[in-house]
Amino acid sequence: MNLSNENLLQKNFDDWDIFSIINNTKINEKPVLGWKIIAGKKVTVEVTFHIIRKFRNEIVVKAIGKQGKSTLSNLAAGAQKLNFYLPDEMVLFQTEVKQIEASGDIKVKMPCMIAQINRRKSLRLFIENGMKAQVSFLKQNHGQLKRTQQFKRMCFDISGGGISFIISKMQKQFFRDADKIKKVSLYIEDFEIDAEARVVNLLEIIPNSKNELNYKGWKVCLEFSFIRPEDKKRIDEYVFKYISFEDAI
Repeated sequence: MNLSNENLLQKNFDDWDIFSIINNTKINEKPVLGWKIIAGKKVTVEVTFHIIRKFRNEIVVKAIGKQGKSTLSNLAAGAQKLNFYLPDEMVLFQTEVKQIEASGDIKVKMPCMIAQINRRKSLRLFIENGMKAQVSFLKQNHGQLKRTQQFKRMCFDISGGGISFIISKMQKQFFRDADKIKKVSLYIEDFEIDAEARVVNLLEIIPNSKNELNYKGWKVCLEFSFIRPEDKKRIDEYVFKYISFEDAI
């Protein structure tokens, strides 16, 4: 999936740091997401780090639920490597599969490198077909005859720091730099997020295969001026759900 990282990910090769983060995830039973790209589609499964054997340099990974166990086995079958994301730590890594156990658990190698997002910034995901990310809000125009319009648009891209969407030339009269929008509603998959935002950029967009426009449009870039920490975390998790390890690194 398309992703703009802008040097936001920091690679870490320190063995002790890597062990500490993974061990802390296990001890505190923090969530972990495993995934692999199969036939061009990302397949994910919720897992836990069940056992860590530091002297063997390995992790025993256990899936959550009966369906999860089946999915994990399918992901590991014939795979040389699997990807993992630790949302609480905002860390992702790729590592080798050592063995599939009779219980359905899998053994993987302790990674030699992890990548961690800079917590002061956010990774940005470009929305593609099949992804559910929509924005809705009311906005007043800047003309002499004031009128308010309901905008409901698919997001062009999204991050924990803000979103963008595309409008027509006629709709540009509703937007100026630094405009404040008191209530922005985001609909991402099966949850809704309310935030406040301001316009930070208006960019002319030329039609191409990526944006699928028939005519020139304008991209409105919004920065969140207020968003609850738990909602920002949800967006960050959504972004990570759709990226591959190669995209991020």
